[in-house]
Amino acid sequence: MRRKSIKYNSPDASGWMHKADDLFLASYRGEPCAICGRTYAQNDDGSQTSSCGHHLIFKGSCRAFRYERKNIIVLCPYHHSHYNPICSPHSVTSNLAQTNFALWVAKHRPEQFKWWQEHQKLQNKPFKGDWTYRDIYVRLGGEIASKTGLLKDMKPKNHAKALKIATAKKFN
Repeated sequence: MRRKSIKYNSPDASGWMHKADDLFLASYRGEPCAICGRTYAQNDDGSQTSSCGHHLIFKGSCRAFRYERKNIIVLCPYHHSHYNPICSPHSVTSNLAQTNFALWVAKHRPEQFKWWQEHQKLQNKPFKGDWTYRDIYVRLGGEIASKTGLLKDMKPKNHAKALKIATAKKFN
């Protein structure tokens, strides 16, 4: 597993992005899968992986919608899997699985599907810079601190506590 960046030297540093992502997606972890209702999957080693929020418009290709709640559908690990051949947005084994996922969203979440289709054309467009990852982190309830008082020295404070609070808030 790749280690997440811990750089916080600018408001848009990757460390802030990872912390903001953690806070944003915490409210979706363990929620029932929109497709099957499961909240976790049993791994081969006996551990469990919980459901998570899937970005309809991939967060890597459209920063503007990275923290947009309309862009999220909760999926269990099976329906979020790259190896699901039946219905999954990430399937690498079947294009039909990706099509089936889109058809499922159209049928069961028509408002969200309409939003997805209307905003998909903005994918890969340059970001206007309306916010920074540090702004989002604070907006989502994260605290920041700096020993020197300088902006470049700011770091997350009490992140685990903020995650617990975010997990307890189940947004719909």
